[in-house]
Order: sequence, then structure tokens, then C-alpha cells
Amino acid sequence: AMSKYRGRLASLVRFDLSKADWPDALRAAVVITIVTAIPIVNGDWTLAIPLHIGAVFVAVSEAGQPFGQRWRTMLWTTAALMTAAFVGHAVSDWAIVAIALTAPVAFACGAIGSKSARAALGGMFTLVTFTIYIAMPVPVQDAGATVLLIGLGGFAQTVAAVAMGIARGQHRGTWTIERWASGWDRAFVVHGVRLAIVMVIATAISEAASLPHPYWLPMTVAFICKPDRDGTVDRVIHRLTGTCVGLVIMWAFDVALSASAGAFLFVSLLGATIFVAFIRVNYAVAVIGVTIWIVGVLGAVGDPVANTMDFRLLATAMAAALVLAAFFAPSLVSNSRASRVNR
Repeated sequence: AMSKYRGRLASLVRFDLSKADWPDALRAAVVITIVTAIPIVNGDWTLAIPLHIGAVFVAVSEAGQPFGQRWRTMLWTTAALMTAAFVGHAVSDWAIVAIALTAPVAFACGAIGSKSARAALGGMFTLVTFTIYIAMPVPVQDAGATVLLIGLGGFAQTVAAVAMGIARGQHRGTWTIERWASGWDRAFVVHGVRLAIVMVIATAISEAASLPHPYWLPMTVAFICKPDRDGTVDRVIHRLTGTCVGLVIMWAFDVALSASAGAFLFVSLLGATIFVAFIRVNYAVAVIGVTIWIVGVLGAVGDPVANTMDFRLLATAMAAALVLAAFFAPSLVSNSRASRVNR
């Protein structure tokens, strides 16, 4: 048991550089930067949020795929993100409806992992987007504008990926098309049920307690809950570590520099680049990136940063506790019942 824990801790500093694609990461960063120029030119910084969500999540969704499959994954991920944002935005003013709707959305996003690893990743990003738009802490555009901006970010990333693939000669290789599994894997169906339960609890806590950043708790649950227990424990360790490091970096950045909107936006672009570059190389580092990205882009549009760090850390720990409880509580209950029967 001790060696297993040592192995999990060692994974925090283990880098699988064979999965790195630095040119693709640079391409994704350039596209994210370009689409961010749109709100700067228009003078509305809140436009950066949906543009970022589309460009960043779609870039990560296809990382490492062959050319023939890449654009397909990017397009259906873009469509899923647009749908999630529209539905989340539409029910954001009705807490009871939002909590109730979280269950089927979370189940679908978890169970879709039966089809492929990419479907599982896209499902996670779809659920994260849904939770963000249920409880966005800053003013946003109407649902139509939000959906179109997410689509614009995702489509721009798709076009750039195809163009770069052609420039790199990747289109001359085998146009492998991933076939989705025909059936439904029981492990992922159970995962969908578990995810639905934990997401409803997390969303209900956030709404009932009127938390200052109500999206953070359910968003973290969506990020860390995996179909298997070992995978979830590993993800929790990496998520807690990466989030703490990312939050400390952003706290120091804000306190030391009294950062302006432009500075926050620049740092968020750096965080997004780290997220895209390291998602398959080292998850803890990717989490540092995604934390810097989310906090940075919200900081750029006026969300307080330095004085909300304690809440973000607490909400991250609460999410980890909820997810771990969902895995370990049933086995503890069954063991307790078994011991009473055997007495």
C-alpha cells in the first residue's frame, strides 16, 4: 500500500514527453491570443470568456489525434460546448431547475465515455461548460451571443488545426477514423450515475449557500471524477496539487503587481498554453495551467482574485471530499453490513 501511495506522489513529477506536441500547443496558443483580440478591439472584455472556452477546450479535445479524426472531434466538441452553454445560461436564474437539470446532463456526459476516450474528454468539458454557465460570477452576453462566441472560438481552432496539419504534411498519412463503440460500458454507465449524484449535491450546496464563486465547486467535481477509483484518486491528488500551486501563483501575481485587466488577460493566455501543452504530459502541471487560465480570464473582467483564494481552495477540497466519498462510502457501508451479518 505504501509503495502505491509513493507511486501516486511520484506521478506528480513524472513527465511523458513522448505525448508532447509543442507545435500544436503553440498553434493553439496563437489562436487563443488572436480570438482574444476581438473583445479588446470591441471594448467588451466579457467577450473573452466564451471565446476562450471554445478555443481552449476544443484545442485540448483533439490533442494527439491523427489528421483524419482531428477535425471531426473538434467540430462535435464545439457543438457540445455550444449546447451546454446555451442550456446552462437558460436555466441560470432558476436554481431548482438548474439543480434538477444537472442530473441528466451529468449522467449523459459521464456515460458517453463508453464510446471512446475522446468522447469521455469531450463529455467532461461539456459538463464543465454547463456548470460554469449555470453560475457565471460576472455579467455575460445573452444566450445567443454566448453560443456563437463559443462556436467561433472552437471553429477558429479547428480551421487552424487543419491548416497546420496540411502544412506539416500530416494529411498524407493514414486518415484514421475512430469508430465509437456500439454498446454501453457498464463502468461508464455507473460513472454517469455517480457523477450525476455528486454533481447535484455540489450544485445544490453552491446554490443554497450562495457561495461567492458558485461554479467552482461543481466545476472541480466535473474535472476530477473518473470512472475508476484509482484513476479518481490520482486525479484528486493532481488536481489538489495543481490547483493550490496555480492559486498561489495568481494570488502572488495579483498582490505583488495589483494586476490590470490586460495583465490578467496576458497571464490567462499563458495558463491556457500550459493547459494545452501539458494535458497529456503531466496532469498536475496542466491543472496549474487551467487554474491560472480560469482565474486570469475572470480577473480580467473584474472578478476579485486575491481576496477569494481561500474560498477557491476550500471549494477544491470540498469537491475532492465529495468525489472520494462517492467511491469509498458504498464499500464502507457494504463492509459494515457484512461484518454485522457475520457476527
